[in-house]
Amino acid sequence: MRTLAVLPSRFQASRFPGKPLALIAGRPMIQWVFEAAHRARGVDRVVVATDDDRIAAAVRGFGGEALMTDPALPSGTDRAAAALASLGEDFDCILNIQGDEPAMHPDTVAAVVALMQAQPDLPIATAACPFAHPDELYNPNAVKVVVDDRQRALYFSRSPIPYLRNGSVFEPDFRPWMQPGQLSHFRRHLGLYAYRPEALRAFTQLPPHPLEQLEMLEQLRALAAGMAIGVADTPHLSLGVDVPADVPAAEALLRERGLAR
Repeated sequence: MRTLAVLPSRFQASRFPGKPLALIAGRPMIQWVFEAAHRARGVDRVVVATDDDRIAAAVRGFGGEALMTDPALPSGTDRAAAALASLGEDFDCILNIQGDEPAMHPDTVAAVVALMQAQPDLPIATAACPFAHPDELYNPNAVKVVVDDRQRALYFSRSPIPYLRNGSVFEPDFRPWMQPGQLSHFRRHLGLYAYRPEALRAFTQLPPHPLEQLEMLEQLRALAAGMAIGVADTPHLSLGVDVPADVPAAEALLRERGLAR
């Protein structure tokens, strides 16, 4: 199976302009993501798909490959599809790894690739990790996913799912009655996807779905259209950097893994 990893990367971000070039432990954020993808087993080629010359120059400066894409493209998935079309090569699997995940672990990327290889009928795959603390369940930036017995996604949400009921008590916050071990029923979705080429092309032709627009979660478009999404479990947390205040936590995680000082 030949796998292409695409890292969509935009300079303009309303909450963090220039985010891909922000320094994380002394390196541009996009470099951390590129290196993780490059080290992952099963990945044959890694490209950064961007709409900005500054990002392209930075990527080429650390020895990476950059492709220029249309600034009008509405999402990272569209940018990944555009990169695939621009390359004009045949790939069996296309990874879309969000460019603001500097702590993405190579083993997580490899696990998603392995899932696609093990299940040839699977159109899309992604990854999830355990939650470390109950408080994280109430962070809307930490997306939750529930799966069926085949490890296929049933739903993604910014709300804490599944709901933990306590007898006849129905309160929005169920943390007061959580028991030891119950946190293991919750999974945190991570920011990468794998697509078959035909699934990627089909996805980009679908109109946005109302659930997607309510939650602001693009993957709900695929679920609503009946496209299965396999979920690879990984022990490795990855922290998305949405605002400058998220940088210290990402740096701390990289230091914990011995990748940064």
